[in-house]
Amino acid sequence: MNTLVVHPKGHFRLPHVSRCALALPPRVPVQADARRIPVAGLCATFPLIAGRARTRRSATAESRNQALQFELLKHGITFEDLDRPPHDPLLYPAVRCCKAFVCPSNKHALEVACRPGRAVQVANDVARLVRDAQKASAAWTERKEAQKNIQDTERITFKPLTPPLILVLDCIRSTRNVGSLLRSCALVGASVVFCGITPAPPMPAVLKSAGEAAALVPSSFAVSGKDAVLRLQREGFQVWALETTSHAKELETTEFPDGPLALVLGHESYGVSASALKACDEHVCITTVGIKNSLNVAVAGSIALFEVAEQRSQ
Repeated sequence: MNTLVVHPKGHFRLPHVSRCALALPPRVPVQADARRIPVAGLCATFPLIAGRARTRRSATAESRNQALQFELLKHGITFEDLDRPPHDPLLYPAVRCCKAFVCPSNKHALEVACRPGRAVQVANDVARLVRDAQKASAAWTERKEAQKNIQDTERITFKPLTPPLILVLDCIRSTRNVGSLLRSCALVGASVVFCGITPAPPMPAVLKSAGEAAALVPSSFAVSGKDAVLRLQREGFQVWALETTSHAKELETTEFPDGPLALVLGHESYGVSASALKACDEHVCITTVGIKNSLNVAVAGSIALFEVAEQRSQ
């Protein structure tokens, strides 16, 4: 059986490496640069935590992990179903339910998780959440088909910018920021690549923010920002990171390439991941003159999109 890696926030930091030995499976790319190490998901190996009390808790977590897998199999669900890339954002509630049971966040939650029959209850909850996700996915498919029919009837089509422009969202966390960027992409004619933990349609919160732009804007998925950058470069794109670095050019005075271009936006707090930054062809930043040296990622991304569109229109 596979073993469940759990962390309440979906990633963990390593401030004291000597206190924590991690066993990651071969399929998990460990980013040496990263300011955060993303959890591989449900199929990775449980971290071995030093200390007598924590070791006992780890063993208990492993037994809960096995009990949950056994009960989920009765519903025809495996951890691989929940964690198969590209990750389905509609399954995030089910994944969080599993994590909360296997590695509770506090003492009271641990007591609840250790109650007899709790694995059966959690498996039932996960199965219900999976069914809800399947219904939402079917509804999303119908919505996209309806939007396509409206476009065909009213001759409203998505007009991609020429040469093509793509926005790469590298582990952006906020659904509102993603929805706002999708609206800007729909206006400009840009496509989107969702990377890592970035929320994507048909998550309800993203649909609420993006409106019809969620169904209009062409999109794809990548495991990480670096993977997206390398893939786009192989397809002939120049890939530029919108990030304040020591050698970043000013966006307002930079001449964008005439060919296909991709702009990379990063996490609200950490920015573009170091591995993606290193792989990008250029770095650009927006000049600020006030007391703040950064903008909201949705605002910055929209400014960059319209700057590229304006240059190409001339």
